[in-house]
Amino acid sequence: MPLLRSAHWSPALYLMIRGRRPSPPPHHPQPPPTNTPGPVLTPDAAVSTPVTQTRTTLTVWIPPEIWAASESGQATFNAQLNAYRAEHPDLDIQVEPKASTGQGGILSYLLTGRTIAPGALPDLVALPADQLTAATTDSLVYALDDTITASYLEDMYPAGLTLATVGEKMMGYPFFLTQPPHLAYDSTIFTTTVPLTWTEFIALPDQHLAFAAGGLPGATLLLEMYLDNGGLLMNEAGQVELQVEPLAAALQQISDGRTTGFILPQSSNMQTLEDSWQAFQSGQGSFVQTTANQYLRQRDAARPFSPALIPGREEPLSPLVSGWVWAISTPDVAKRPLTADLLTFLIENENLGQWSHQSRFLPARQGAFFYWPTDDPYVPFISDQLLAADAQPFPPTHPVMVALTNAVFDVVSLAKSPQLAAEAAVAALNP
Repeated sequence: MPLLRSAHWSPALYLMIRGRRPSPPPHHPQPPPTNTPGPVLTPDAAVSTPVTQTRTTLTVWIPPEIWAASESGQATFNAQLNAYRAEHPDLDIQVEPKASTGQGGILSYLLTGRTIAPGALPDLVALPADQLTAATTDSLVYALDDTITASYLEDMYPAGLTLATVGEKMMGYPFFLTQPPHLAYDSTIFTTTVPLTWTEFIALPDQHLAFAAGGLPGATLLLEMYLDNGGLLMNEAGQVELQVEPLAAALQQISDGRTTGFILPQSSNMQTLEDSWQAFQSGQGSFVQTTANQYLRQRDAARPFSPALIPGREEPLSPLVSGWVWAISTPDVAKRPLTADLLTFLIENENLGQWSHQSRFLPARQGAFFYWPTDDPYVPFISDQLLAADAQPFPPTHPVMVALTNAVFDVVSLAKSPQLAAEAAVAALNP
């Protein structure tokens, strides 16, 4: 699939990972932590002890929505850090929750802190992968190329490497991947195999698809379909660009689904995954566009729904994923090996697997799934999806995503033909 990979990641690293898909590691997991939530620990109570003159302090900044995504996930993370500190009595580990975006976000603090209060800067930070280029440009994080051993790269999902690499350097380590799109369907209503091609899918009798055609999920679906139709994202000059012909072809596929009544007309009024899921739950549609993150949350309700691939032109679409990375941010050269050792501990398959399962996140390493329940039917489905996934090339607010959102809305609301909507989207990027 022709994404922006060549401009953002190391071909050597990519070939190492794409060249072979490793055999699963032996399954010798430790008993996973209980799902019974314990008390939510505060940063100080959870992971730090009084600092003495002989101790080195390592400070970790992590957004609260990641650290405390669930009570059991937070307890697992805290327990892992406590275990690490017990093995390293010369270290004090402090965790500080920081916002992921905005003026009070991690990047903002890193940028201002290096001149105002360099002694207060963290050693290890958790960042959205789409912030890694900015962090690298401003010299706020440091390359991991000589820090992470090959064994930690061999079972990484390929899209994770793309997300973590800036130019030719690995600037962070992806620890979980987010938002891979797929379908969910009511398995009591639709009881046969979901077609793998779009033409067959929208021809299913008495079935309906709900998706957020008025928001980012619709734009993501269109981007995947655009790439499936051979669309490119850059011109020969290296500038971001969309092409009218493959975009019009992708929009025609959506228009065909709308014309036949397979796509719910009210999809144009849906802007979020929550909107379309509500329509699905109310019985308006037997299929819904969802993501792994939403599916993991909703499946706890024990409703009779199942996951399925999103059909494409000739085969299922390749999902686009985002993610989060650990990055070393300490300017102290002497502390970087210590920080790298802590990072390595956190991304070990057992630790990453137990934490990601408790937090309902998708680990960026294949081996981490061996520490999820062995009878979970979703694991083989989503692991195959992650192997086929590409890195989402644009953040949500990028002009490309805005233009695609408008194009999907115009077609599903019948405001424009696929051709006119495609021309308008391309023109919006080159006014």
